[in-house]
Order: sequence, then C-alpha cells, then structure tokens
Amino acid sequence: MKPSLPALLVLAFGTSGLTGSAWAADCASEAAELAKEQTDLPRLEFSTPADKPPYCITLETLMAFAARVKAHAAHCPDSEYTQNLREWEKNRANYSRLFSRYRCRRTLR
Repeated sequence: MKPSLPALLVLAFGTSGLTGSAWAADCASEAAELAKEQTDLPRLEFSTPADKPPYCITLETLMAFAARVKAHAAHCPDSEYTQNLREWEKNRANYSRLFSRYRCRRTLR
C-alpha cells in the first residue's frame, strides 16, 4: 500500500515540532557540537595497520563522524559542514575501504 501525498506531508511536517527558528538554533548547536568533536577526532597518521585494534577504532570513529556530518548537512543546508560534505564523503569511502581491507570489526553501535 502506497502512502498518499497528504499523509506524507502530515508525517513530514506535523511530527517535526520545530519551527524555522528552532531548526536554525538546532543546526547552530549541532554545528558547534560537530566542531568540538572534530577537534577531538583521532588522527589516522598516528596509528598504522600493524596496530590493528587502535587503527580499526580510529577508522570506525572517523567513518561515524563523517556519517554525522552527512546527516547534519541533510537537514542544515546552510551549515558550514555542507560545504565540506563532499570531502567528508570521499574520506568516509576511503576509510570504509581500509576498514574492510584490514578486516576490522565494528565496535561502535
């Protein structure tokens, strides 16, 4: 059964509960949180594949952060992170390939 357009609109707009200014405030606080967390991200160049657990954890942390940037940019198109989204997506894909290549296992849920 396909939902009707009016039903989708009610679902999309009726359940959001956020006004335009609330969305802007939410986007600003989210961007500030991302900026703080970005400064605390582990650096890949400080671990090597030979140090498998720390290396894999670093890759997974970076992939998770890139996914958060993508989600943030999806609902905050005016965010400064939207400008860097392409780079984060490219890095996430590279990290994902490395994660698979070195047979890392997920630890974050």
